[in-house]
Amino acid sequence: MRRWFRLLIRNSFFQVGFGLFVIMILGGLILRTLETGKIIEGENPFWWAIVTMTTVGYGDFAPSSSEGRIFAVLVMFAGISLTAMFTAVISSIFVAKRIREEKGLENVKVKDHIIICGWNRNAEKIIDSIQYLADGRRKDIVLINDLDEEEIARLKTRYREIRVHFVAGDFTSERILEKANLEEAKTVMIIPSEVNDLVQNPDEKTILATLTIKGLEPNIRVIAYLHSRENLTHIKRANADEVVISDDFGAFMLASHVMDPGIPQTLNRLLDNVSLNRFKRVDIPSEFVEKSFDDLFNHFRNSGAILIGVFSEEENLGIGEVLSADTSALDAFIERKLKEGGISLGEESKITTVINPENNYIIKDGERAIIIP
Repeated sequence: MRRWFRLLIRNSFFQVGFGLFVIMILGGLILRTLETGKIIEGENPFWWAIVTMTTVGYGDFAPSSSEGRIFAVLVMFAGISLTAMFTAVISSIFVAKRIREEKGLENVKVKDHIIICGWNRNAEKIIDSIQYLADGRRKDIVLINDLDEEEIARLKTRYREIRVHFVAGDFTSERILEKANLEEAKTVMIIPSEVNDLVQNPDEKTILATLTIKGLEPNIRVIAYLHSRENLTHIKRANADEVVISDDFGAFMLASHVMDPGIPQTLNRLLDNVSLNRFKRVDIPSEFVEKSFDDLFNHFRNSGAILIGVFSEEENLGIGEVLSADTSALDAFIERKLKEGGISLGEESKITTVINPENNYIIKDGERAIIIP
């Protein structure tokens, strides 16, 4: 209690407010004494004191004696000074909060936001795509990294159609994740730093961050970006929902330019977020649930789109999650036998996609469609 009281009396907001209160009380009492018999019944000297201090001066009462007027001048100057100090204190609180926000030191108070952990050369492309795909809807993105204030200010200026927030620090820290309001977030994306002399294996930090995030909020959706496929088993054991590997798509595109010209050009148009023919996901009309894929295909075809497939979200348990966290001889034996049998280890996605199924495939409740407009 004593410590709380000491903190209170040291607070500048409390000191100025208390000063205004004291001058209001003393001003009213002293004026009543100086103007004895001259204050009309029903008039409140304390009201006079507060309106005089704030320079409002409604004029409903004014001291008539010389002593009262001299005292009123003192109250005016004291009130002007304290009121200015009061305004300055309030302004400083907001300015300090704004500075802390720009430095990434404040807690973020948003919901259903996207958290992007880390930063690399692809990060701005990701935000570009999010802004475009948001289609005018205001999205909140919280960045957790070590960028300087100027870079963060540039990003906030560039991406005006979405709200960019910033938390400075290590995204493997529970305290930093809590500052980013992980509990209320919708999705977390982990994009590690580039490989350089200081960072030899950024995938290790990605795996640690995934473990930390899933430990705090097991149901939150985590999308992890890996540099090396060798770490895929580990990131799946950390329970990442989706994994993107940096070298997979690039290698395929390079080979296709040589072996299958036309394929990479088509993919570029289908994956370009500004293309009119890019892949899109849409809701399936309720009347087509329990009907055939062929019926749904014809429906979209009549509206000028091509139905590619359907997908649904579900909780799949990968084989890798069953194995222990240590790379034991038993785990290695099980993994080798599964691979020999053509079974992938822990690579199941929690989003199940069915591409170009048979025409008699029955549409299930909860599925959504993938189309080319």
